[in-house]
Amino acid sequence: MVSDRSTEFFDHHAVRATVFVVGKDLEQQEGRDAVANLAAAGHEIANHSYWHYPWLDTLPADELEQEVADAEGAIESLTGKKPIGFRAPGFSGSPLLLEILARRGYAYDASTFPTVIGPLAAWYARLQSFGKTEDQTRQKFATLRSGFGTLAPHVLPTPAGPIVEVPVTTMPLFRLPIHMTYLLYLRQFSKSLASLYLRMAIRLCRLRGVGPSLLLHPLDFLGGDEEPELSFFPGMRLPLEVKRAMMDQMVGQFSEHYALGTVATHARAASPNLSPDTPQTAPLPHVH
Repeated sequence: MVSDRSTEFFDHHAVRATVFVVGKDLEQQEGRDAVANLAAAGHEIANHSYWHYPWLDTLPADELEQEVADAEGAIESLTGKKPIGFRAPGFSGSPLLLEILARRGYAYDASTFPTVIGPLAAWYARLQSFGKTEDQTRQKFATLRSGFGTLAPHVLPTPAGPIVEVPVTTMPLFRLPIHMTYLLYLRQFSKSLASLYLRMAIRLCRLRGVGPSLLLHPLDFLGGDEEPELSFFPGMRLPLEVKRAMMDQMVGQFSEHYALGTVATHARAASPNLSPDTPQTAPLPHVH
C-alpha cells in the first residue's frame, strides 16, 4: 500500500527519488514486490542496513560490515544493481561505517542530520515510544555538535578512500528540521504554521544557496486512522488526505525553484567523478 502510494505520488510530481531499503523487508514477497516496482519505475534503490538498528555505530566492525553487506546483497539480487548509497538507521553513522562503505565501492553516505534539536528529538522519541519498540527508545538522531555541520554535499576522506556525504537538509541558519514528518507534526497544530514554516525554509535555502536533500518516511503515506496504534509517531494523528495535501504542497513549492531527483545526483554536486552507473537526474527527495 505504501509503495503504491509513494509511486503514484512521485509519478504525479514527475520525480525520481531515492528509496532507502531495509534488507530484512526483502524476506517477504510483499516487500520484494514493492521494491521491484519502485526500481522498475526508475527510482534509485539504496541501502538502509539489514536489520535497521538505530545503534549501528555501536556494532563491532565485522557485524557492522555484515549489516551493510547483507542488505546490499539482497538489493542487488532483486534489482540486478548494487546500491551505491547508504543511510544509517537513526542517523547512527560513524567513521568506521564510512570506511566500510568506501571499501565496498559506495559513492555516497547520507547518514548526517545537522540539526540543533537532535538530542531533543531523541528524547521525544523515547518518551513517545515508552514501552513500545526498542528501535525508538534507542534513537539518537544527531548530537548537538553535529547540528552545526555543513548542509552541502561534501567529500570525506577515509582509510579506504574518499566518499561523498549528503546531509539531510535542515533550515539554514536555524538548523531546524524541514523533512516531511516534522512539517506534518506542525500541521497537527496549525495549517498556517506549517505553511509559513515551509515557505521560510525554502526562502532560506535559496538565500543561502542550499540545494535541499529532503526526507520522506513511509509513515508519511499512511493516515492516522489507518494505523491508530502508531499515533505516538510525529504526524500520525492526521488523516491521509491532510498528509497528502501537505506533501503535495512541499514538493510543489520546492519544485518551483529546484530540479527534483535522486540523492545520487545530489552527491554528484560534490564529486563529478562518481560511477557512470549513478542515475543522471537532478537533486531532491528520498524515502526510507
